[in-house]
Amino acid sequence: MNANPHAEVDRVDVGDERIAFSGTLVGAEANEAELIARRRSDEREVTASVQLRGTRFLAELPYAALPHSDQADYWDLFVRRTNGAELRLGRQLDDLENKAHAVVFGWRDVDGRRVRPFFGAGDHLYVRTAESPPDKPHSEADGHLPRRPVATLRDLAVHRVAAAATRAVLQLRPNAPPRTDGRTRVTILIANAYGMGGTVRTCLNVAGHLAQRYDVELITVHRHRAEPFFPFPAGVKVRVVDDTRKRPVRGWRGRLRHRLRAHPSALVFPADFLLRRGCTLWTDLLLARTLWGIREGVVMGTRPGLNLLALALRRPGVQVVGQEHMNLETHTAQRQAEIAARYPQLDALTVLTSSDRRTYEHALGDRPPLHQIPNAAPALSAPPATLERPVVLAAGRLTLQKGFDMLIPAFAQVVERHPEWTLRICGGGPQRHALARQIVELGLSHNVFLMGAVDQLERQMSAASLFVLSSRHEGLPMVMVEAMSLGLPVVSFDCPTGPRDVIEDGRSGVLVPPGDVDALAEAMLALIADPARRHQLGAGAAQRAQDYALASIGPRWEALIEGLTAA
Repeated sequence: MNANPHAEVDRVDVGDERIAFSGTLVGAEANEAELIARRRSDEREVTASVQLRGTRFLAELPYAALPHSDQADYWDLFVRRTNGAELRLGRQLDDLENKAHAVVFGWRDVDGRRVRPFFGAGDHLYVRTAESPPDKPHSEADGHLPRRPVATLRDLAVHRVAAAATRAVLQLRPNAPPRTDGRTRVTILIANAYGMGGTVRTCLNVAGHLAQRYDVELITVHRHRAEPFFPFPAGVKVRVVDDTRKRPVRGWRGRLRHRLRAHPSALVFPADFLLRRGCTLWTDLLLARTLWGIREGVVMGTRPGLNLLALALRRPGVQVVGQEHMNLETHTAQRQAEIAARYPQLDALTVLTSSDRRTYEHALGDRPPLHQIPNAAPALSAPPATLERPVVLAAGRLTLQKGFDMLIPAFAQVVERHPEWTLRICGGGPQRHALARQIVELGLSHNVFLMGAVDQLERQMSAASLFVLSSRHEGLPMVMVEAMSLGLPVVSFDCPTGPRDVIEDGRSGVLVPPGDVDALAEAMLALIADPARRHQLGAGAAQRAQDYALASIGPRWEALIEGLTAA
């Protein structure tokens, strides 16, 4: 927090004819003052009146006062006192991080141009004027549910031929003898260990636990950044298959890489769109060499495409475990058909919830053996939530699956009765622009914040008093379990699957009918109005979260591995 003299803004109202700023002068006093908007490009100044009452100020900047320009202009804002001293407008005295990303104000169209205030560097307040952007086609970013993609018959046929041909070629290579050091090798395949998300975090969590007993290696198909979003656990080896960071094309290997990357993958199952999207023929070459090099132990895939790859490219004697982190119904029809056809070849399949287990048993019969192993929540370093601050927290990738487009109008009902409460949504994704527009349209710029990806989500949890899960469907939402471990009560849609498996309705949280925005709002309002009930459910949440700690979940993985290697 910055206590240097400045004009601390607590409210910005974007009206039809002007922008109004109100707040407090910090570290300075004034009997008279004026608002200064100074254009970055040429230092041109526009002045407007400021009303003072003690240290409180109210300033209004008419749009008509801002001169027209053929280019985008940025205006710095100051309160200038009669002695010439200038106080920068900004918000320095709260704990809201990254305001430039989190706080959303709307554009106003004025005489053929657009005007918008925004927070920028140093949490200072600015005004931008620009021409209106061209219209864009509808997409998920606009809040429109996209069509479920479908792999072409040609792609499916090419994939099957490529998988069979690759395996035939690899079998011609001589076999090297397995190691004899006595430690069981466990290999975990993941799409991108350097990214963020619940699957990444839980895989790292389990890998760190298993490394205490086994020789654990994490194989990540992609690497797109220098440092991982989550730190890698001690004792776990990490191998990158395809480093997609830009590198110069040098030598024959560089030229081959450049040429093969111009063509999409043939080896990755084409209906696993998220995995295949970043894969090329170069990735195929590296994957084949990497997976065929695993000569012993247990290989675990973490999504359908990786489960199928591990099956197609496994050596004799290697045990393959498939992990499913989503319920079967959320897979496309093509993925469901491939799961039914090829998953019986797995040595084991793990699912997250009891309802998932019933669904997969119905689809697959008695092969492969099914094991219900929930994701394990990591131990968090943040202190338990005190549940006293007027903050509601939600977290997840900004997609329609997460249902933030339903949470925001539900929270609008909360703000009507409790305007001091705020909602922080942590995460990034394609629906950000649609959610920002929704925030502006509902007049929630001062109450709903899009925090982006945060490095230490547990700090946000510790500072909140309520966690809300608004998903349309889930696997098993680990971010919810982590919030519960810090004593946060939860309000959640009773969506398929996961929330009902974790939340004991009325003891550790509140479940409401899926998609019922009014019920979600009423549940939040009830806990906001009843601090004692909030604390009671928070205590129940912390107790329930212990069932998902590594001390409870880790032995299940050990038992599965021991059973497979003994057999």
